[in-house]
Formats: sequence, structure tokens, C-alpha cells
Amino acid sequence: MSSLSLYELGSRVELSGALALWLAIILRVPGARHSRQQKMLLVAVVGIAGSITVYLDPVTAALNRSFTFAQSCGLFMNAWGVLSSALILDFVLAAMSRRRPWLIYGTMIVTIAALIALNFTIAPHAGCVTAQPVPWYSPFWWILVAAHLVGTVPCAVLCVRYGRRAHDDRPLRTGLLLLAAGFTSSSLFWCVVLAFLLARPVWLGALFPLNIGVTAWLMTAGVCLPLALTIRRTARDARALWCLSPLWRDLTEAVPHVTLDGARPRIRAVVGSPQSIRLRLYRQVIEILDVLLVLQDYVRPEVVDRARRHVTEHGVPEEHMEPIVTACWLQSALQAVAAAGATQPNPLTPVNLKDDGLRSETDFLLAVLRARTHPAVRSFDPSPTAPAPAMPEGRDHHTPTNTIT
Repeated sequence: MSSLSLYELGSRVELSGALALWLAIILRVPGARHSRQQKMLLVAVVGIAGSITVYLDPVTAALNRSFTFAQSCGLFMNAWGVLSSALILDFVLAAMSRRRPWLIYGTMIVTIAALIALNFTIAPHAGCVTAQPVPWYSPFWWILVAAHLVGTVPCAVLCVRYGRRAHDDRPLRTGLLLLAAGFTSSSLFWCVVLAFLLARPVWLGALFPLNIGVTAWLMTAGVCLPLALTIRRTARDARALWCLSPLWRDLTEAVPHVTLDGARPRIRAVVGSPQSIRLRLYRQVIEILDVLLVLQDYVRPEVVDRARRHVTEHGVPEEHMEPIVTACWLQSALQAVAAAGATQPNPLTPVNLKDDGLRSETDFLLAVLRARTHPAVRSFDPSPTAPAPAMPEGRDHHTPTNTIT
């Protein structure tokens, strides 16, 4: 692949990565408003996104046409890069509870002023490292590279550090490591710039857009991971809400006083924000469990024991037994409610749930819903088999004959 082809490929990756990164940032803004750390991280990512954007060829051309300051061949984008580095370093120090905004942004202003002064005095047009024969000792570029590495390297180390600590939260760990890879790629870019300044290989200069594009896509992946997890969780909640609606309707018709609101169409129930859908699912699950607690008083303990023996005789595995047993006695309880049967305190606890949150409760109720069509449930008879009448003692077990005398 020629240097021109490599440059064109990198330009396409760079453009698509920048667009994807800005879209991810816009989608993350609502979720980051309520967390100071999330807001600061998003601001740091915005700084990176801005640095990537000003390096896009269409944006660079527009800046050169619009701003006199931008005509100094990349000076505007390099000043923006120093700003983004300050934002990143501010986030790192804030995460370590050592924030020093006056020191960081004061140094940033001094650095930008030094770059402008160097550009217009001893190093004119030093902003174009690939277009002008800049000497390897150019103070402009050494200051610029140092300013970027001071921000990106600590941020990459911080993301790796906290990512390795998040052993129990795999999504958080993955997101932090993706962000660390993005900041590492950004640091690598400035190392490549330094290598180009020292050696001047043409093919290395052609790698600039591709390196920036890879950085953009890695940052996009790190920013988008919470969005992807939210979409996945919301889809799972909406599916559970939709599937549990028939069970909720049957149970609340039998015990209507446990419901807070009336029934709503299934389509409307699964439409809304992730928070509203999860809240509806939570309320639906709680109401179903409340009905199960009420219906327990319509079931005698021996009915539950009989249901357990019946399910065992059908060869149901142990891990699937509890939902099917619950479906068996639930069928008996609903029949008792329909027949206006009397309640009695039940010393047993037919519903056994793992205490690990909404997800396990939802999974259990979905299993009960599926179990209602199981052959063991359909064939379950809650009434005991009537025993044969006992014969009085001292009597012959054969049919007696009447003798007429």
C-alpha cells in the first residue's frame, strides 16, 4: 500500500471515527448530568473529540478560510490540543482528589502563549510539521508534544488502574480499559509525531490520520459501552414487562386490591425512557409477588407437598422444580378464590426466591409463566384421592348373603 493510499484510508477512518465520537458524546450527556465524575470524564472526552475534529481536512480548510489566526498552518488546532490536554489532566487530578484548576489552566495559557510567540518569532509556520522543513530541535514541537503527553499518559494510567480494580463489574472494567486504549493511542500519536520530527520518513507522516481515527474509534467504544448496556437492559426489561402482562392480569383480577394503578395497554407499557420502563417492571413484579403472598393462604400445606411429589414423579430437574411447583399450587389457589373459598394462615412458604434483586425475581416469575403450560401442571389434581371405606371389624370381607328363614 502506497503512502497516498494509506493517507486516504486513514482520512476515512478519521472522519467516521470523529462523527461516531460526537454522536456518542451527545447520547451520553443526559446520563452524565447527575454525576460529577461522569461530567468531568465527558468533558475530557470532548477535549479529545475537539482535537480530532480540528485535524479533519474539511474542518482545517474551513478554519483556514474563516480565521486569520488559523492561517498560521495548524496553530489553531495545536492551541486547541493544549486546551484538551488541560481538560484531561484536570479530570485525572480530580479523580485522585488532587484537583488544581488554577495551576493546570494557568500553565495551559502560558503554553499557548509560548506557542503563539514561537510561531511568530523564531519558529515561523512551525505548526505544519509535515509541510515545512521544521528542524528536529524545534522548541514549538517539543513543547507541544510534552503538553499532550502530560495529559494523555496519566489519564491512560488512571483508567488502567481503576479498570483493574473493578473485578466484580465487568462492563465498567471493559469501558475503562477501552478509554485507556484510546488515551494510549493518543499518546502514541504524539510519539509518532516526535519520531517523524527526528527521522522524517514519508510513510510515518501518512500514518497520522489512521492513528487519529483509531483513537477516535477507541474513545467511541469506551463512551458507548454504558449506552449499549442501557439499551440491552431496557430491551430485556421491556420484553419481561410484555411477557409478564398476562400473568399480572390473571392474578390481579383474582386479588385486585394489590394494584396501585389500573391496567394499561401492553404497547404503552413498553414505550418510554429506560427509567420508566424499569419502574413499571419493578411495580409489576412487586404486585405479582404480593398476589402470590395473598394466595398462599388459599392453599393447604399438604397441597404444596402433593404438588412437589407430583412434579418429582414427572422427572423435572431440580433447578426447574420450584417454578413448576409454584404454578401447581397457584392453579389450586385461583380455583379456591373463584369458588369463594375460606382462607387460613399457611405456615409454609411456597415461593422461594434468591435475594439478589429485580432480575432474579423477574426470571422466577417468567419461569412460573412458562410452567403454567407444563404437562405436570396441567395434570395436577389438588384434591387428595379418596381412600376406600374401611370394613367393620369381625365382619367377613365377602359380600354377605341374606338368608330367609
